[in-house]
Amino acid sequence: MAHQSFHNYSPSHGLNNNFWSNFNRQFQQFDNGIRTVQNQNAITTQTKRYFDDQSNHYMIEIKVKGLAKENLDITTRNNMIYISGRVQISEKTANSSRTSSSKFSQSYSLPNDADTDNINAEFKSGLLTVSIPKLEKAKPLVNKITIQ
Repeated sequence: MAHQSFHNYSPSHGLNNNFWSNFNRQFQQFDNGIRTVQNQNAITTQTKRYFDDQSNHYMIEIKVKGLAKENLDITTRNNMIYISGRVQISEKTANSSRTSSSKFSQSYSLPNDADTDNINAEFKSGLLTVSIPKLEKAKPLVNKITIQ
Protein backbone atom coordinates (compact mmCIF):
# COMPACT_ATOMS: atom_id res chain seq x y z
CA MET A 1 0.00 0.00 0.00
CA ALA A 2 3.00 2.32 0.35
CA HIS A 3 3.24 2.81 -3.45
CA GLN A 4 -0.45 3.33 -4.09
CA SER A 5 -1.42 6.81 -5.40
CA PHE A 6 -3.68 9.16 -3.42
CA HIS A 7 -6.41 8.79 -6.04
CA ASN A 8 -6.68 5.04 -5.35
CA TYR A 9 -7.39 5.39 -1.62
CA SER A 10 -10.92 4.70 -0.53
CA PRO A 11 -12.69 4.42 2.85
CA SER A 12 -12.00 0.69 2.72
CA HIS A 13 -8.28 1.53 3.00
CA GLY A 14 -8.91 3.21 6.37
CA LEU A 15 -9.07 6.86 5.18
CA ASN A 16 -12.14 9.03 5.55
CA ASN A 17 -13.68 9.96 2.18
CA ASN A 18 -14.80 13.37 3.55
CA PHE A 19 -11.20 14.19 4.42
CA TRP A 20 -10.09 13.72 0.80
CA SER A 21 -12.98 15.64 -0.72
CA ASN A 22 -12.37 18.52 1.72
CA PHE A 23 -8.63 18.41 0.89
CA ASN A 24 -9.41 18.41 -2.84
CA ARG A 25 -11.83 21.34 -2.48
CA GLN A 26 -9.28 23.41 -0.53
CA PHE A 27 -6.57 22.59 -3.04
CA GLN A 28 -8.82 23.70 -5.93
CA GLN A 29 -9.59 26.98 -4.12
CA PHE A 30 -5.87 27.56 -3.57
CA ASP A 31 -5.08 26.75 -7.22
CA ASN A 32 -7.81 29.13 -8.47
CA GLY A 33 -6.50 31.85 -6.13
CA ILE A 34 -2.98 31.49 -7.50
CA ARG A 35 -4.24 31.71 -11.09
CA THR A 36 -6.24 34.84 -10.26
CA VAL A 37 -3.20 36.54 -8.71
CA GLN A 38 -1.00 35.59 -11.67
CA ASN A 39 -3.52 36.96 -14.18
CA GLN A 40 -3.98 40.24 -12.27
CA ASN A 41 -0.36 41.18 -12.81
CA ALA A 42 -0.11 40.12 -16.45
CA ILE A 43 0.78 42.74 -19.03
CA THR A 44 -1.29 42.56 -22.18
CA THR A 45 -0.44 44.41 -25.37
CA GLN A 46 -2.04 45.04 -28.73
CA THR A 47 0.12 46.60 -31.46
CA LYS A 48 -0.68 48.58 -34.59
CA ARG A 49 1.99 49.84 -37.05
CA TYR A 50 1.32 52.16 -39.98
CA PHE A 51 2.59 55.13 -41.98
CA ASP A 52 0.75 58.42 -41.42
CA ASP A 53 0.70 60.32 -44.75
CA GLN A 54 -0.47 63.57 -43.13
CA SER A 55 2.41 63.87 -40.68
CA ASN A 56 4.95 61.93 -42.80
CA HIS A 57 5.74 59.70 -39.81
CA TYR A 58 6.00 55.98 -39.22
CA MET A 59 3.74 55.14 -36.28
CA ILE A 60 3.75 52.37 -33.69
CA GLU A 61 0.78 52.24 -31.32
CA ILE A 62 0.76 49.78 -28.46
CA LYS A 63 -2.21 49.40 -26.13
CA VAL A 64 -0.65 48.38 -22.84
CA LYS A 65 -2.75 47.04 -20.00
CA GLY A 66 -1.20 46.66 -16.57
CA LEU A 67 1.77 49.00 -16.95
CA ALA A 68 2.66 52.58 -16.03
CA LYS A 69 4.73 55.05 -18.06
CA GLU A 70 7.63 54.70 -15.60
CA ASN A 71 7.93 51.00 -16.41
CA LEU A 72 8.40 51.47 -20.18
CA ASP A 73 11.71 51.65 -22.00
CA ILE A 74 12.36 52.57 -25.65
CA THR A 75 15.79 52.43 -27.29
CA THR A 76 17.24 52.33 -30.80
CA ARG A 77 20.32 50.45 -31.89
CA ASN A 78 21.62 49.21 -35.25
CA ASN A 79 18.58 50.43 -37.19
CA MET A 80 16.19 48.70 -34.75
CA ILE A 81 13.75 50.08 -32.18
CA TYR A 82 13.27 48.14 -28.95
CA ILE A 83 10.19 48.67 -26.77
CA SER A 84 9.89 46.89 -23.44
CA GLY A 85 8.02 47.09 -20.19
CA ARG A 86 8.18 45.42 -16.82
CA VAL A 87 6.20 45.53 -13.62
CA GLN A 88 7.17 43.90 -10.34
CA ILE A 89 4.89 43.72 -7.33
CA SER A 90 6.04 42.73 -3.86
CA GLU A 91 3.61 42.16 -1.02
CA LYS A 92 4.52 41.34 2.56
CA THR A 93 2.22 40.32 5.36
CA ALA A 94 2.95 39.17 8.88
CA ASN A 95 3.00 35.53 7.74
CA SER A 96 4.31 35.62 4.19
CA SER A 97 5.76 37.57 1.32
CA ARG A 98 5.00 37.35 -2.38
CA THR A 99 6.71 38.80 -5.43
CA SER A 100 5.36 38.63 -8.96
CA SER A 101 6.55 40.19 -12.17
CA SER A 102 5.41 40.53 -15.77
CA LYS A 103 7.22 41.88 -18.78
CA PHE A 104 6.92 42.32 -22.52
CA SER A 105 9.39 43.14 -25.25
CA GLN A 106 8.92 44.07 -28.91
CA SER A 107 11.45 45.08 -31.55
CA TYR A 108 11.08 46.41 -35.08
CA SER A 109 13.43 47.16 -37.97
CA LEU A 110 13.51 50.83 -38.78
CA PRO A 111 13.21 51.90 -42.44
CA ASN A 112 16.31 53.42 -44.07
CA ASP A 113 14.52 56.75 -44.33
CA ALA A 114 13.63 56.91 -40.62
CA ASP A 115 14.92 59.94 -38.71
CA THR A 116 16.22 58.08 -35.66
CA ASP A 117 17.44 61.31 -34.03
CA ASN A 118 13.91 62.72 -33.70
CA ILE A 119 11.74 59.82 -32.50
CA ASN A 120 8.99 60.87 -30.08
CA ALA A 121 6.90 58.76 -27.72
CA GLU A 122 3.77 59.53 -25.74
CA PHE A 123 1.93 57.40 -23.18
CA LYS A 124 -1.65 58.39 -22.43
CA SER A 125 -4.56 56.35 -21.06
CA GLY A 126 -2.79 53.04 -21.62
CA LEU A 127 -1.77 53.83 -25.22
CA LEU A 128 1.91 54.14 -26.13
CA THR A 129 2.37 56.06 -29.39
CA VAL A 130 5.82 56.11 -30.98
CA SER A 131 6.22 58.57 -33.85
CA ILE A 132 9.22 58.16 -36.18
CA PRO A 133 9.70 60.98 -38.70
CA LYS A 134 10.50 60.05 -42.29
CA LEU A 135 13.55 61.77 -43.77
CA GLU A 136 13.06 63.57 -47.08
CA LYS A 137 16.05 61.74 -48.44
CA ALA A 138 16.83 58.22 -47.25
CA LYS A 139 20.15 57.56 -45.58
CA PRO A 140 22.48 55.97 -48.05
CA LEU A 141 23.21 52.33 -47.44
CA VAL A 142 26.79 52.96 -48.50
CA ASN A 143 28.68 56.08 -47.51
CA LYS A 144 31.40 57.18 -49.92
CA ILE A 145 34.39 58.60 -48.10
CA THR A 146 36.25 61.41 -49.83
CA ILE A 147 40.01 60.98 -49.74
CA GLN A 148 41.84 64.17 -48.82
